[in-house]
Amino acid sequence: MRITKLGVACTVALIATLFSGCATANTPDDLAFVSVQAVDWYDQDEMPGPAASPVLGMVNSSDLERSGQSLTGTVKPHRLLLKIEFTSATNLSQFAMEHLYNLGNTAFLCNRPDDRLTISFSYVFWRGVRLGLQEIDPIQRQDELSSGRITYYIFVNVADKERLQDKPPQAAFDLRRSPENICFYLRGGSESGLGYKSNVVLVPEDAIATALTRASMGSGG
Repeated sequence: MRITKLGVACTVALIATLFSGCATANTPDDLAFVSVQAVDWYDQDEMPGPAASPVLGMVNSSDLERSGQSLTGTVKPHRLLLKIEFTSATNLSQFAMEHLYNLGNTAFLCNRPDDRLTISFSYVFWRGVRLGLQEIDPIQRQDELSSGRITYYIFVNVADKERLQDKPPQAAFDLRRSPENICFYLRGGSESGLGYKSNVVLVPEDAIATALTRASMGSGG
């Protein structure tokens, strides 16, 4: 597959379609919260930095590299993030591959679902590997499948400033000053118009506050 600038632009244009298709019956609905930890973005090797390809996770990584798209982005800043672990009985990598779905997540403050906030990074990880459409399934060869539950994780922002120039404008939040429950779900879709949305997972504000307190005392990220 040869990716050109026009091809990347077309793929970006498809994002809204891929993430808003008609729901399919075969959807992961058993996601469960495990833990939350405060970490430094700079230290997370699997997380790309700013300016990574906007279609990372939607196009095969090898094709992106051949077209000159960045998989790593620019140098990552020192910035506090929350690493949220959750489990599912579904092999999400296999699920995405079988249905030609993108694999992403959306997070929001549970008590303010309609606020425009930049909280989550869209990537979903397993044991340091970013999962996604058209990537090799790393899970099927592991013993973890036999246990019935597979542990995944995502990263979310701890704070963000108000950005009125964005479309739509983004509101400010700071979980260090005011911890709140975070909710998230997995979502994605295909070019055929089908899509999925998992059950919503709640990350308790008490667990978030504890993780951030540990980080401020030097025992977290």
